[in-house]
Amino acid sequence: MILDFIGLFVTFLCLIIILMLIASFRFNRLFNLPFFIIILIVGLQRFQNFMANMNLIVFKSPFETSPFIALVFIPIFLFFFKNSLEERNTSYSDLIHLILPLLLLIIKQLQIIPDYFNRIIFLLFTTVYWILMLTLVLKNYKKIILKFSFNKIIFRWLILMFSNLTIITFFLNYNVLYWHTSPLDIVDNVKPHMVLTDFYRSSSIMWAICLIYVVLNPVIVFGKDYLLFQLNTRSKLYDPWKYKVLKKVENSDQLIYDKISKSVPDLIYSLKSFEQDFNFLNSSEINIKMLSEKLKTPNSHLKIIFKYYNYLTFHEYFNFLKIALSIKLIHQGFLHGHTIESLSKSSHFESRITFYNNFKKFTGKSPSEFIKT
Repeated sequence: MILDFIGLFVTFLCLIIILMLIASFRFNRLFNLPFFIIILIVGLQRFQNFMANMNLIVFKSPFETSPFIALVFIPIFLFFFKNSLEERNTSYSDLIHLILPLLLLIIKQLQIIPDYFNRIIFLLFTTVYWILMLTLVLKNYKKIILKFSFNKIIFRWLILMFSNLTIITFFLNYNVLYWHTSPLDIVDNVKPHMVLTDFYRSSSIMWAICLIYVVLNPVIVFGKDYLLFQLNTRSKLYDPWKYKVLKKVENSDQLIYDKISKSVPDLIYSLKSFEQDFNFLNSSEINIKMLSEKLKTPNSHLKIIFKYYNYLTFHEYFNFLKIALSIKLIHQGFLHGHTIESLSKSSHFESRITFYNNFKKFTGKSPSEFIKT
């Protein structure tokens, strides 16, 4: 009974995450459609199982009719991991992975080959895809762990999802192995649908853990921009970055632009992440070379990024960050015991007038007016 209600709780979590996915269009440039499909199926399965166990409906899950249907479901997990790790949408070329399972289902339905061959094929198919997904996770391990906290959150989540996948793969093969092995569809007095019910009940605990983690870390659904939006370093300041080209690329820049065009989102994210640490403003020389060394990105690449994806010049951008620092200090109560001139110095401006002009330029208000709002 308790496990049945945990299954219903999983359905509720799935509904919340589906609503979050729909709302994520505001922040997230990439929509993980395979994740949406997985969550939808998991939620429907648990809801159907709960209603059936409570004798509220008499409706069988397609997986109760035949576990071989999961042949189509397994590649969707591969699409999910590719989208999450490679940060891209599912392409038409990915859909090739669905051809083989559909053919295998047709062969199974037509009974062209003996049933035990179908079981062997099912085992090989699921094992190969499990290895593919494990390889994908391991391949991206260093990239995910070493960079930013966002990636660490994603990696922990993917480990939870991979754990669920492993449990599902094991169960499916166990279920297929013993499926229809007797005329009455019973093995040791256990009906196949009873085995499936027990699986739904027990696996609901793992799904609950995974989905609670997503709800507690909405950045998983909303993406990197949501994480940066939540940080208060640019409080009341606009975002000067754009992911689309702001003007026509000049011929002299075309070669470098073509070289970095695909990595532009990552470069912008690196710069946005860098903005969260104001310590570099203490440097006596703030220039593109210094920024290039800290980000380990060639000067020429950064120049293209600033030229075509930022509304500000390089000099304006650093003044923008200094004003962001001053706003952060104001919110921390700096002016309770210091003057505006002290604030300008703490924000690394050489003169009070330069600070004042830039503050008004980026906020639309003078420091004294801003304090009153």
